[in-house]
Amino acid sequence: MPRNLNETLKTELAKDGFDLCTLIFIDIGTGIYLTDYFHSVSYGGDTYNTSDHLVSIGSPRESRDLRVNTLNVTLSGVEQTYIAAFLQNDFVNRQVLIYRAAMSAGSIVGAPMVLFDGRLTRFEVKESDRSSEVTLEVASHWADFEKKAGRLTNNNSQQFFFPSTPLDVGFEYAANTVRDLKWGRK
Repeated sequence: MPRNLNETLKTELAKDGFDLCTLIFIDIGTGIYLTDYFHSVSYGGDTYNTSDHLVSIGSPRESRDLRVNTLNVTLSGVEQTYIAAFLQNDFVNRQVLIYRAAMSAGSIVGAPMVLFDGRLTRFEVKESDRSSEVTLEVASHWADFEKKAGRLTNNNSQQFFFPSTPLDVGFEYAANTVRDLKWGRK
């Protein structure tokens, strides 16, 4: 994928020595802003907080093929705030932005490069007697390409959308008849 790097960032990257940091934004609750840099970093009016609880960030893979690219972000489950945030909020399909920025004198040089822009697909909490980790699976926007939108033709869906009419059971046996429908075929 071609990268549109601004000239200031290109100049900084051409030097012999430079520092890099990763900025992560997770759109859950009021937003989680994390960085792997040794101190907090400001960008775009937001403060990305340094955290010992950021365990690892997967490497995004790119290809010419149309495919769902995924990566994992692992956070320490010792910080109960992260577990609570995912359990108490609707997390599916929330945006996760991962930037890579060049640093000089503690500030971002130029504009950070978008390393990955994806959506949360799931999270998993792994706990043992020695550790606790929250692993987020982040997928590219192609993750829901084949998603079927709309209502389902079953009784539960009907009752969800029309709870004030419990006697409306028109879809009660729809699951039995749907198997016999031949849409567009003879």
